[in-house]
Amino acid sequence: MNKLLKPIDLILIAVLLLGGIGFSVYTKHSTKSATAVIYIDGEIYRKAELEKVDKPYELTLPCSPKATLLIENGAVSFCEADCADKVCVSTGKLTKRGDTAACLPARVVVVIENGESKDIDVLVY
Repeated sequence: MNKLLKPIDLILIAVLLLGGIGFSVYTKHSTKSATAVIYIDGEIYRKAELEKVDKPYELTLPCSPKATLLIENGAVSFCEADCADKVCVSTGKLTKRGDTAACLPARVVVVIENGESKDIDVLVY
């Protein structure tokens, strides 16, 4: 009788499943807490560690036109802006490393980083 799965196939499937589960647990728990870096006119204005925020608060930025950020546990977003198009407000919540929002008329950029050193990711020649 010809079996569909041989014992070595079952072992290989089990190893792949355990490896996938282990990798996903490792990547989920190995990152440092997210940090929102707020730039005004290209200079760092403030950093906020999002995992340490106990109570959500609004941060009115010293820029023209006015822009206000909502900083909460694990997320940051533009909640109000006096610019004409309000694209920054419609961007939504930034939660993951690399998420970025900008209010170009106010010259404000918010970037989520996780505090790790930035190593070279890709080289292009």
